[in-house]
Amino acid sequence: MHTRHWSALAVMLCAVFLASVDFNIVTIAIPSIQRGLGTNFSEVQLIVAGYALSFAVLLITGGRLGDLYGRRRMYMIGMTGFTIASALCGFAQSPAALVASRVLQGAFAAVMVPQALSFIQVTFTAHEQSRAYALYGMTIGFGMIAGQLLGGLLVSANLFGLDWRPVFLVNLPFGAIALTLAWLLVPESRAPAGLKLDLVGVALVSTALALLLYPLIRGAAAGWPAWTWASLASAAVLLVVFARYERRKTDRDGSPLVVLSLFRHRSFVVGLGVGLSFFTVLAPFLVLLAEYLQSGLDLSPRAAGLRFLPFALGFLTASLASARLAPRLGRKILQLGAGLMVTGLATLMVVVHSPTLDSSGVAYIAPLLIYGLGQGSLQAPLVNFILADVPPHDAGSASGVVTMLQQFSFALGVAVIGSVFAVALGPHPGSSGYGRALDHALLWNVALLTVTFVAAFALPRRQAARALSDAG
Repeated sequence: MHTRHWSALAVMLCAVFLASVDFNIVTIAIPSIQRGLGTNFSEVQLIVAGYALSFAVLLITGGRLGDLYGRRRMYMIGMTGFTIASALCGFAQSPAALVASRVLQGAFAAVMVPQALSFIQVTFTAHEQSRAYALYGMTIGFGMIAGQLLGGLLVSANLFGLDWRPVFLVNLPFGAIALTLAWLLVPESRAPAGLKLDLVGVALVSTALALLLYPLIRGAAAGWPAWTWASLASAAVLLVVFARYERRKTDRDGSPLVVLSLFRHRSFVVGLGVGLSFFTVLAPFLVLLAEYLQSGLDLSPRAAGLRFLPFALGFLTASLASARLAPRLGRKILQLGAGLMVTGLATLMVVVHSPTLDSSGVAYIAPLLIYGLGQGSLQAPLVNFILADVPPHDAGSASGVVTMLQQFSFALGVAVIGSVFAVALGPHPGSSGYGRALDHALLWNVALLTVTFVAAFALPRRQAARALSDAG
């Protein structure tokens, strides 16, 4: 049974991997999509952002649905829908069809992804959870890296003359295998009887998050008109209404969408703060570096994707090592990771500033390797720090909040740091313009990682990760 639990976890993490890949794989394929479908810049933004928006908005609801109706059942429903939506993306004949399919893909991702964290909390002992959380964090990071690598290889290969379409169609065999293995290996689990779906809470939080995320994603390109600020203000009001409603819902029947008592745990609240600053860095770094390599240095999609190999190696190495280091170092492992990431970014800025080094692929190895070591050291154990004190019966609600924070941070980072990049780039950029724009964006990343380093001091010294010292 012990072995079967770990096999089942590998199946559950397939959802996390595929969802993470699809957040990034499309960025490499954008030039090819623009040629193939004749998309304008606004449509390209919606292709990228539509997935992130529906994913983030529905994550809390997806986690709660697993509590109520069964985590394996919701995983399989989500994976089935995600696979079908991937096929629709791959065969889309117009920009509007691709945008709609991406929104649908994100919605089903929100149903399947939170079940992985819930599964860890209700299945594994305290001795095993830290290692399982490390695998979860490693899967997210590896999926983001794989999106760059795999996207570059698939677009360059032009399989069967399909151009960009295989970046979506590749999900079909993975989805079919994951569904089969889930049916065979994953045990069903759900929260104790008596809970009900909080439909009013679903409507309030979904609307609030949509009003919050959409202007952040589209505001910079639109020039921050009045509607963006009205939308943000409305989101703030709705979030306050949602919190008050959830408090009354808890007192009335004990079935809120978000269990507000989660926010009484110091590790949960502080961990979310650390996660916000950290996750905001991840997506824009990958997206903007890929843009710099392709547009600034004129590298092919395959060559640009291969530049990320040292990053992948460093990330995987540190992720695996962090499971053993976290119990000994405690919160210091998060600070070690942030410090290494800043060092890697500083070294990368030196490379970008030098015309001689910038043209050499070898010069990118050291900064990306160091950055990858830092991200792996931080990302793999972070979820365990956040969920250390969350009771199992609140697993779905907590998992939805954590995963929503990740996706919100990704969208926020792309919107804000992407705007910094765009402003520094200017309307008529040359190769030096791309270097200047990347330099500005990396400075913002350094600032956010410094916040991450300092915020980690507020985490409790005691963490469940120390149980690993007994487990292995």
